Amino acid sequence: MICVLTGNGKGKTTSAMGQILRALGRKQNVCLIQLFKDADFYGEQKILVTLKHIDFYAFAPRHPYCFKEVPMKRVKKQCGQALACFEKIVNGKKKYGLIVLEEFNIALREKLIDFKDLHLLLEQCDPTANVVITGRGAPQELISYADLVTEMKEIKHPYALGVPAREGWEF
Repeated sequence: MICVLTGNGKGKTTSAMGQILRALGRKQNVCLIQLFKDADFYGEQKILVTLKHIDFYAFAPRHPYCFKEVPMKRVKKQCGQALACFEKIVNGKKKYGLIVLEEFNIALREKLIDFKDLHLLLEQCDPTANVVITGRGAPQELISYADLVTEMKEIKHPYALGVPAREGWEF
């Protein structure tokens, strides 16, 4: 099952984390590969690294919506490293019930990862594994390919009124 969580509303990562908890609750192995998020900043990361049956990898700078402030060469390199990590997971011996590719939609949208490369790896995944791909701006190619697509739509958000992100809620 390929699931895409996209849209400009809050809840993509939150939904993916819920799927991780559900899979772990069923004693499935989980792999989380995050782009645009340092490995020790977000609240969910602090908990996930303490749990059994989860392999967690983080690539790229801390601020997912400010990555253009980082040299693009570095961002593209880290996206390539994340894709290579996914390739190792796909070709490895360990069986995963769930693989989450966090913020990969942004990398696809910005052409930091080529859809053809991701598609090839998705085709090679164990057919019993569920793959969740998150991030704003999922490309139409991925939406067409996926089995399940949910768009989070922002109706109202305090950030639009200048309220800063809150620890434990947004990160």
